[in-house]
Amino acid sequence: MDHPDTIPPQVLSSMLMRMFEFAPIAMAITTSDTETSSYAKVNDAYLRLTGLKWKDISGKRLTSEGAAIDSPARDRRHRLLAEEGSYVLEEVELAHVDGTLIPTLISAQRTVVDGVSFDVEVIVDMSARVKLQRDMELALRKSARTDALTGLPNRACLDEVLESRVHREGLPDAALAFAFIDLNGFKIINDSMGHAVGDSALKIVAERLRRNCRTTDFVARIGGDEFAILFDVQQSDMKWAATRLQGVMNRVFQPIVLQNDPVTLGAAVGLSFQKRDEDSPATLLKRADECMYLAKSSGERVKVVGDAREGEGL
Repeated sequence: MDHPDTIPPQVLSSMLMRMFEFAPIAMAITTSDTETSSYAKVNDAYLRLTGLKWKDISGKRLTSEGAAIDSPARDRRHRLLAEEGSYVLEEVELAHVDGTLIPTLISAQRTVVDGVSFDVEVIVDMSARVKLQRDMELALRKSARTDALTGLPNRACLDEVLESRVHREGLPDAALAFAFIDLNGFKIINDSMGHAVGDSALKIVAERLRRNCRTTDFVARIGGDEFAILFDVQQSDMKWAATRLQGVMNRVFQPIVLQNDPVTLGAAVGLSFQKRDEDSPATLLKRADECMYLAKSSGERVKVVGDAREGEGL
């Protein structure tokens, strides 16, 4: 069977129109005048993308209220069409009828038919790709601020949160407290039972800290066998904060079963409180560290030493 060398113009026109109408990618044909540019034809994919209805936009100017494209950058794209006849993959945010801004890439070409200038636009919806990129960025940001072993926030995250909390507006009758926790007996487990067992012990401690602290408390692993808790305490409770924290630590450092044997860890805990007009995280950390060494020197398996005296605080 012979194949024609050329397709009759009317057949080709019909094929192209059907391709335009049923294309899965949004397409639009508009008149070219920058000031009065209006919709001449759009396909179903364009209507689905924008939420518009053809009866509402037929002949409507693109820059009128509620139009899908309304941006100062549009003038630059029109200059490209006027000077070069086309543009490719321009980043444009289309407005859906519900107010959502849809990230798209638009390519356009200017065509003159019977003396009338039209712009044909092909519009690629980038929402899925943008969402994927944002999700990846969030995951990377979270990973950079999360301790891989325990899943707790890490030192970098603690530094950010501490900086923010120290410089926030003062809460009435509340003080910011910082507990620095250094484990007792962890090195023996690590050396005698191996690093894998030591890692298991750290995971258990992390989970117990999470479980025994309030949901509003910020718990972090800041390196090695060191942990931290950042929390708010009422000034009237500051005198008893170390005692209450001692109770939390006693629960956290109950014996742990490792390789079928019960193992007992402990902790030296230094507790400091943000003083009136103190705006340096470094001084808060320094005082907690000094208290931790006092707790360590006590020789007790689990010991909390605080730096607050009655009446101190914000």
